[in-house]
Amino acid sequence: MIKILKKNFSIDEYYEKIKSNENGAISFFLGTVRQDLFDNETNKIESIFLECYRDLAIKQLEQIRKEALKTWKLNNCLIIHREGSINIGEKIVLVMTSSSHREDSIRSNEFIIDRLKVEAAFWKFKILKNQSKIIEQKEKDIEKSLKWSDIVNEE
Repeated sequence: MIKILKKNFSIDEYYEKIKSNENGAISFFLGTVRQDLFDNETNKIESIFLECYRDLAIKQLEQIRKEALKTWKLNNCLIIHREGSINIGEKIVLVMTSSSHREDSIRSNEFIIDRLKVEAAFWKFKILKNQSKIIEQKEKDIEKSLKWSDIVNEE
């Protein structure tokens, strides 16, 4: 399951969709908006805005999900991502993976979020009191995504 939503969501709702008696492990990553400092103590983030090219993002998320399902023995996998204006403390992204054993669930979850941060068509803006500023992709996120290349491309 892949969803891109404008409104906040309930983790419980998606847990109900992924739970199964076949699961020995359910891993999840929940990304939230934190209050970073921008230039100084007085210019704090008020919210973020996530711009999304929806059709492309869904295709990219489907591809990442497909790679995870092919690489690890998963019972289920879902990716929920927000778009639009998101306030501090609200959820941005939820990745849930389930499997019979924890290693597949944990590693696939990390793979999905590492790839999503670099490959999905989302652009994040910091909303400050008097301005907005794009949040550039971090070099460490690119490196984390690249570490999976050998694992995914083995077949």
